[in-house]
Amino acid sequence: MKNKSQLAACVALAFTGAAHAEVVVYGMAMPFLEQAKSENATTGAPADRPNMVPASAYTGLNDSPRSRITVGTSHLGVRGSEDLGGGLKAVFQLESAFQIDQNAGPGLGGRDSKIGLRHEAWGEIFLGQWDTPYKYIALPTNPIKGGYDFDRNTLISNVGLGVPNTTTQFTRSGTKADASFDRRQGNSVQYWSPTWAGFSLRLQHSVNEGKGPVAAGGPNVNPTVTAGSVQWDRGTLSLRYAYEQHRDYFGMSQIGGSAAGTLANASSKDQAHKFVILWLIGSTRITGTYEELRYRNDDHTAGAIKEYKRNAYYAVLEQRFFNGSQSLWGAYGRADDGDCARVGGLTCSTHAMGADFWSVGYIYRFSKRTEGYLYYYKLNNKESGTYNPATIIGPVVAPGADSSAYGLGIQQFF
Repeated sequence: MKNKSQLAACVALAFTGAAHAEVVVYGMAMPFLEQAKSENATTGAPADRPNMVPASAYTGLNDSPRSRITVGTSHLGVRGSEDLGGGLKAVFQLESAFQIDQNAGPGLGGRDSKIGLRHEAWGEIFLGQWDTPYKYIALPTNPIKGGYDFDRNTLISNVGLGVPNTTTQFTRSGTKADASFDRRQGNSVQYWSPTWAGFSLRLQHSVNEGKGPVAAGGPNVNPTVTAGSVQWDRGTLSLRYAYEQHRDYFGMSQIGGSAAGTLANASSKDQAHKFVILWLIGSTRITGTYEELRYRNDDHTAGAIKEYKRNAYYAVLEQRFFNGSQSLWGAYGRADDGDCARVGGLTCSTHAMGADFWSVGYIYRFSKRTEGYLYYYKLNNKESGTYNPATIIGPVVAPGADSSAYGLGIQQFF
């Protein structure tokens, strides 16, 4: 504790140069040890293969059972504020991944980081890299605090097809991550309101630093991410809604559409809507999420897939025991096949692209800062589904492959 206090004092001087700044060093470590595998991958392209999944994807490849250690959202950070008078404060945060298993991860400041101003009457505005409001509203839905491989993002905020469950970006990257709606977005300005009669909102815009041609001689694209959320809290009930829009990120191009940034496909608009409920009734906690994702290219390429839409939901029931020191939970979610459209009104199939997912677990809370877990989860892809809760060999699973794992973990906040 003496060393931690000395570190906080040094950081305070480094960041503010003022002895009266308030600075906190914090972190969280959450390693999981598990046995994971996949099975039942579809062998050979079916006759009714959906248009968005190429025949070459049907490799029938399964991942053999193996042990692994993952660290979820383990992190180390520094946050603080300086009182500027009149109810106004300067606020900052620098947060980095904490890779205790020594696998590669984001470097210094690779997680939520910002600097801004906060006022008790009008709220907070800041610049930096931060979870979008769309991501933020669903963070508390799971019984385990923090993100991990088998949480809501198995189905929510992505459509499979190699799209990562979460991403950190400052502009479009020209990769599968451009289609993800679980984002820690850089080059952003955010505004957080105070709470009025139980209502609060967040607004975010990531600027168009990536403006320019995708390829030499092509049209300029103007990539931006804009999001907003509103929530109402009363007692132990929280109702939340969020919307997010990606301009010229060409998510459709990454999941089966034609090449981005061409004369025939010069712009795109991808959108997402999400509703969340959190409710604690005595010692029973219920959470639910419903989402609609829509990807649209302004595409004139003959026969190209120009639009895809799909819906998904995810729900968790947690029962707490012994004054909250222990919990049992069960979760279930489903993503539908969706619908697609092609240029020229040609038939477009999404047959058997969906999946369902369930998990069960037990939590033992040693203290307010230390928790232990036991769990099992199973993802069932349909014949052409490619959702992936547990990346073992790579980010793209073979169509139809079902993933499962069991294991244990421990979490420490400091």
